[in-house]
Amino acid sequence: MVNIDSVQYTRYASNADLSELVEHYWSVVSPAPPGPLRAVLVPNGRATIQFCLGNPGRRFATGVPVQSNADVYLPVETQPVVIEQEGASHYVGIQFTPWGARVLFPGAPQQPTQVTEFLGPLPDKAALAVRPAEELNRWVAGFLPADTGAEIRGRDLLAAAIRRIDEDPTGVQVQQLHAGLHVSASTLYRVFRCGIGLSPKQYIQVIRYRAFTDALLEESGGQPAALVAALSGYADEAHASREFSRFTGMTATMFRDTFDGIARLMARRY
Repeated sequence: MVNIDSVQYTRYASNADLSELVEHYWSVVSPAPPGPLRAVLVPNGRATIQFCLGNPGRRFATGVPVQSNADVYLPVETQPVVIEQEGASHYVGIQFTPWGARVLFPGAPQQPTQVTEFLGPLPDKAALAVRPAEELNRWVAGFLPADTGAEIRGRDLLAAAIRRIDEDPTGVQVQQLHAGLHVSASTLYRVFRCGIGLSPKQYIQVIRYRAFTDALLEESGGQPAALVAALSGYADEAHASREFSRFTGMTATMFRDTFDGIARLMARRY
């Protein structure tokens, strides 16, 4: 396991004219682990792009061949992803707003894809190493579209819905959401599918699961017995174990063993 104190995690703000589409930029610099290190990343309802400035890692997901974790676009996911890293690492990335990637890249694929395959040239990596925010602002700005009034109104509705869900993912129900926003269920569904690629129900589930795992980690320190015990207020232990597996894609023990310091460091960065 990597000593979390030796990992450099830095978060950068985007330019004001990109803030509706980019939540933040980030960089992670970590020394080499003693051996191959695996970490699980729980979905957070945001697409990302990450660029590798060091040793490229690998990414594992259910039903998908093992892929390089370097210079990759990662769409909004509904299942956890496991990454494996050997050697020292240096990544710089973009975390979009839930709708930001689809606004910037209307033809973005639904599967993780190498950036050069659908967006063309990468940012200048020498600049990324020393001026990441400045270089990413320059690169992302090249994809800004000309908005129409209808597109802006749709994003305003989506942003209002996202705020309600993110503030209280356990208390939001789809039926109440569209009524509270004074739109039809079909309108809300269409805005979510077009803007994020998920239905409102799927987005709620993703954010609920993310809040759930974050809270368990805070309460239990990552110990499997405590992770399961924290669920005892909801059901018996067997049911709790099944629910944990459904939320994270793995058992509590596997989650503890693969949720390393780097992933933990970034867990609540959304």
